[in-house]
Amino acid sequence: MGITAQASSQADIGAVDMVPLVRSLGDLVTAGHTYPLRLPPDLEVDQHGVYQLASRRNIEADGWTIARTDTWLVSLRAASFDALRPMADGFVDAVAAHAGPVGAEITDAATDYEFDQRQFRAHFELQTTAMATDAASTAAFVHVLGAAVQDNALASMAVRQTVTRQLAVVLAGNALQLEGTCTAAQEALLGLESDGAVSPLEYAGGTQLGVFGHQILWRETYQYQQVIRSS
Repeated sequence: MGITAQASSQADIGAVDMVPLVRSLGDLVTAGHTYPLRLPPDLEVDQHGVYQLASRRNIEADGWTIARTDTWLVSLRAASFDALRPMADGFVDAVAAHAGPVGAEITDAATDYEFDQRQFRAHFELQTTAMATDAASTAAFVHVLGAAVQDNALASMAVRQTVTRQLAVVLAGNALQLEGTCTAAQEALLGLESDGAVSPLEYAGGTQLGVFGHQILWRETYQYQQVIRSS
């Protein structure tokens, strides 16, 4: 058993499109009448919605951009409050039930009445988070974390030093997925030997980098030793 990982330096978060998810969540409660930015001028249905991108934030691990969180404003509209309420409740339920490669979370909500158009409105601040992967619900990224060196072991102008090199494996997924992914990473990496190394790959610890909706970023650190010498 193993994991499929990509180099953090090759992660391309710019290729991720979260619009389909936002629109689909709105369409579930508006019967397909959810639109970007504004409503069509000839729209005749009473229950509809609009969405727009409010902000965008890249998520980094040790300086590498591996994920992104987009914040959206979603506004649901109806001619009566009785019609709006099940739409709003349905949207909340749809976001809570959503599971997939793009995570979703409601971070704020408000309700008001628009006098000019005589509409009741439910506004939601929706955050979506995706990893720089090919639409996978879990992800793994690998990069060099650092190196520590011991003092020169030779008492002359020659040099022989032991270098401990550290690798980071950043794992992404929900709480249940991460447990299995961490186990798979350890089974694949522990004891691995590489050319020029004087010790096998060892586990050096793990830490949580952040929680974004249902997605958790967790970094596992592995290390091995090399001996470097002057010529």
